[in-house]
Parts: sequence; C-alpha cells; structure tokens
Amino acid sequence: MNDSNSLPTEIYKETSSLGRLLIKPVDKATAKEMIVKNHYSHKWNDGGFGVYNFGIFRAEEPDRCLGVAVYGYMKNPKARIFTHPNPKAWMCELNRMWIDDELGHNAESILIAASIKLLRRLDPDLVAVQSFADGRLGCGTIYKAANFQYYGFHITKFLRNRRSGEIVHEQIFTNSTSPSGFLRANVGMLLGDFEVFHVKTYRYIYPLDKRFRYIKPQQPYPAYAKGMEATEWKRDRPKMIERCVGILTKMAADSD
Repeated sequence: MNDSNSLPTEIYKETSSLGRLLIKPVDKATAKEMIVKNHYSHKWNDGGFGVYNFGIFRAEEPDRCLGVAVYGYMKNPKARIFTHPNPKAWMCELNRMWIDDELGHNAESILIAASIKLLRRLDPDLVAVQSFADGRLGCGTIYKAANFQYYGFHITKFLRNRRSGEIVHEQIFTNSTSPSGFLRANVGMLLGDFEVFHVKTYRYIYPLDKRFRYIKPQQPYPAYAKGMEATEWKRDRPKMIERCVGILTKMAADSD
C-alpha cells in the first residue's frame, strides 16, 4: 500500500479551453471566506464544514484562488447509512463548491475529479464522498458528469422571509442548538413572516473503495428538473409558543 504522506498534494491539469490549472489544498479560513462571500447560500457551518478544502488556480498564478471545493462531515456523522469492513471508515460530504465565472462550468468537473483524487491520498479511512443537489437549481447534472452514483431524492422544506427575501432551511425552526436563531425563526413564523416551499434534494455518492456499500440501492439518474413548490407547514402553535417562551426565559436568566 502506498504511504499517503509521500504522495503529492497538488494536481496540474492541462485543458484545451482553460489552459493549465492547478488544484491544491487551501486553508479553512480561505475556503470559508470565499464561500460566505460568493456561494449562493452565503452560509458556513463551523462545526461540520472544511475538514478538507481544495482550491483551483491557473498554474501561472498559484496564489490567486479562483474557486474552492469544501469537504466536511455529514449532517449526522454517526448515521449508519453504509457498510465497509474498515471500522474506521467514514464518508465525507462535499458541503460547498464555488468557482469564479472567469473559469466557467467546465472547471467544476475538473475541481471535483482532482479534489477526490487528493482525498484518496490524504485519508485512507475515507471510503466515499456524498453530496446533495439543491432542487431549486437543478437535479445534479454536474454529479452525473463526475460519475457519482445516484441514490434518490427526499423532500426538504425551505422558507422564504416575506420581509427580507432570505431563504432558510427548515432545520432552524426545529433545532434549538442555536437558541437565538431558533427563537427568531419561530417568532417570525408565528407572526406569518414566512412562505413555505417543498424542494427535492437529490443524493449522490462517489465510492472511493469497491467494498463500500450504501444501505439503499443505486437508482438511474433523474430526469432534469428544477424549482420549488409552495406548500403548508402545519405546526402546533401553542407548543411553538411554549418552547419560545421557555427558551427566552432561559436566555434572559443566563444573561443576568
């Protein structure tokens, strides 16, 4: 077996339309800054994102980063959704990716392919890469081009604030890990500030080891689709109010 520490951590790629490109690791702070500034979500999860981060550069400008691919932990790292004989085996997630329009869409496939190759070199316990396509933007054509396997979709709720136009994931309304965010979101919902939408979220996986097995069968790639559908979210308003009052009371007590 090759010693992963002895393998190069930079990849050069000759292209006919984009010239010679360089893909190499970048620090977490650089990746976070680029994603928060440029990615359509403008969001970063400090707890889960950025275990491995890779930048794409023109070879002649190795200090001018033109895009990043951010790999981190799954939303629930302990979820048993695959099998593998290595007890240390884990599956990471391609959390965020952004590339400057200067390079264009072809660079996405190049960055994904090269960064996956580097992941193999850097972490022998990493056995697969998972990513999700946001149905608001499409069904994941880029993952098909990168030879990811498709494992179906689930429905996710997104909510749009009628006042600010900001779109947020349903999780902020049910997860009180961040009490202030939970409180603001749910008070806003109680006041009627949010429109609710259903969005398809498509799951793609790239196995790094032939012994990797996902718990569900692989499916044919989906037909192209994009968008979101207006819906209702029926919630127990008295219970919401009770939780908000409880959290607000605790926050007030803690601040004394």
